Amino acid sequence: MLKKDDFIAILSEDFPPYHGGIAQWAAGVADACQKMGYITRVLTRFRDDYPSTKNGLLGYSVDYIHGTNWRQHRTFYWRRAFRQLLKTHGMPAVCFATTWNVARGVFRLCRKRPIALVTVVHALEVTRNMSWLKKRWLTWTLQQSQCVVAVSEFTKTRLCQSIRLREDKVLVLPNGVNYDHFRPGLDTESLKKQWRIEDEKVILTLARVVKRKGHDRVLRALPDVLKVVPNLRYIIAGSWEASWYEELKQLACQLGLEQHVSFTGYVPPDETALYYNLCDVYIMPSRELTERGDTEGFGITFLEANACEKPVIGGNSGGVADAIEHGKTGYLVDPDDVGEISQLLIRLLTDAELAGQLGQQGRERICERYNWHALTQELLSHIHHSSSEMGVL
Repeated sequence: MLKKDDFIAILSEDFPPYHGGIAQWAAGVADACQKMGYITRVLTRFRDDYPSTKNGLLGYSVDYIHGTNWRQHRTFYWRRAFRQLLKTHGMPAVCFATTWNVARGVFRLCRKRPIALVTVVHALEVTRNMSWLKKRWLTWTLQQSQCVVAVSEFTKTRLCQSIRLREDKVLVLPNGVNYDHFRPGLDTESLKKQWRIEDEKVILTLARVVKRKGHDRVLRALPDVLKVVPNLRYIIAGSWEASWYEELKQLACQLGLEQHVSFTGYVPPDETALYYNLCDVYIMPSRELTERGDTEGFGITFLEANACEKPVIGGNSGGVADAIEHGKTGYLVDPDDVGEISQLLIRLLTDAELAGQLGQQGRERICERYNWHALTQELLSHIHHSSSEMGVL
């Protein structure tokens, strides 16, 4: 049984200030484990373009792995770093690998010792096209993991279909948010001044600006929305893929939306909650790009917006249905139906009572379950149960 002061290791190539679902998963579980009284250490990739996290502010340790050409040598880097961790700090009771690429570097070391290896699967791992050799490696890695965490029912279904894992080996555990950080009532005056927002309604998409996120569908919906809500601004926040950014700028120009659309570029993590507070509606009509096998595994930004008491609209594809409770915290839409998108935007932008109700219900849902403390407790309880059956812990 896991005991207080047990050692838990979290291995993740992405970690704050790098933004994204994987980074937030690693940081959220690390923070929860530390607050529960476990000795917590994070191993993560060092990135030149992001400053190192200040360990003293976290309450747990973060060790950085240096290396070049990660795509080719990541397995070696992870194996070497984990060996050093074992030598320096002893054997963890549990090792969380936030992706299978991390797990494949350490699963043999865990198997030789009574270390419970837990591998997280988000979606792209089982939807993107890959060679038979890489798929075989993925299958072997997940089979060697004691537990596989799927961030949505969609991901679990794809896992069991394509990898043929036993269903009882896969735990569906959604992403969570820190509801103390993402909260309503934050002062947004500085952002309003920065983007010259005065008497305007604001809709927001805060995510990497890539095709699957559906920014183009929102742009195409705006002309109809502007007929009813003329004082409207669409803020597209996040770092962009250059070619897609240029396409979106050109589309906005063609539709005559230059005065209604703002691109922010990269948003630092300490400013994201301000952007959610600034908006009236959060929207990201993600769609699955079948030719690429590119899909949304969950959609943590919907929870972050809900935590700030904002209603959300998301594309009904991939694992988004797990992130949005349709009709209660926001709405799921056909991501290719521009008419439906415009109708829902109009409804939420013109009905403040409905928008407020959905936002409040969204925050209540997060405070009850979709927060890292509650989810980590559920995860550790599951690991203890499965480890007891296997005699690992």
